[in-house]
Amino acid sequence: MNVRSLLFKLLASFLLTSIMFSAWGMNKATIQILPQDDAIYKISGDLGFENWNFGFVLKDVNTNIDRLEIRHYSDGKQINFVEYSASILAAYLRAKGDGKIESKGFHLSLPESSNADRLDLELFSNNKSVVTKSIKLVRFKQKNTYRFPLEGVWFISSGYDFGVEHRRHLSRGHFSYDIIKINGSGQVSSGSELEDNFAFALPVLSPASGTIISVHDGEKDGKPGENSGTYNAIEIDHGNGEISRLVHLKMNSIIVEVGDKVVSGQKIAAVGKSGTQSVHLHFGFQRNITDVDGNKKQVPIPALFSNYYVSWNQGVNKLVKLGRPRRGQFIRQQ
Repeated sequence: MNVRSLLFKLLASFLLTSIMFSAWGMNKATIQILPQDDAIYKISGDLGFENWNFGFVLKDVNTNIDRLEIRHYSDGKQINFVEYSASILAAYLRAKGDGKIESKGFHLSLPESSNADRLDLELFSNNKSVVTKSIKLVRFKQKNTYRFPLEGVWFISSGYDFGVEHRRHLSRGHFSYDIIKINGSGQVSSGSELEDNFAFALPVLSPASGTIISVHDGEKDGKPGENSGTYNAIEIDHGNGEISRLVHLKMNSIIVEVGDKVVSGQKIAAVGKSGTQSVHLHFGFQRNITDVDGNKKQVPIPALFSNYYVSWNQGVNKLVKLGRPRRGQFIRQQ
């Protein structure tokens, strides 16, 4: 073998190895969907549309992301395409260090009739694909029946309407409510003392039968306007993989213990102000999963309530057999 032939083979081998390592480096990046990594829940909206939102975490990224493409599918057929340029992505992506990039929430919507059932993401750098992800779009199929967890008329100050409030937070509070008490004229209470608030110390009820699986108590209810830090909370396992979570409870008001069986409508605690600036009940549902990294975690689910009255003011109430309370509504259990 002559020297020229040997040098040619060595050069070819070096180039092939470089290409392989380059490709390996690009493909090493991984993506995890938030708030959960197995499906994105669609929420039915008004005027025949349904919506969903999500975020993601990129790991082991060794390049700048300058384009995102999102494709929606129905029964294997592409029905929609969305592209985010570098200038738009700058408002969504933030570097966390150690090759990690985290996004804010993306909010998307399509007509319900389109029956979108899959979402594909592809991220690019300099027109080269860095990572792809395919994830299901599904409507959550609730298995249990739930009641509103409070007595009397209450106001939904924060819910999970499209693109706002708790759906901005890609955590287990994603599909949650903040609920405050109002008086007969629809006014919110105010005052410098906890007792001035209409909601403080009113009973919190179990939304369905179940087993108490977590209790945290002993955290003080701070002065109005002050955040007292850690909150008091209860978690109830209602079976079928559905768990309710009631937060900001009054200190020493919890009257159940881990392992106790409860029934729907049973008093379990009182509304408080632990871990928040205002007196209200934070309430939502979740399920336990094991993520792609083998970690056990809780992810939010969009549960519905049965047989409650709703109005946008203190006028005529409408009975809702099964539905989702919205921000700005007055709610009363039947």
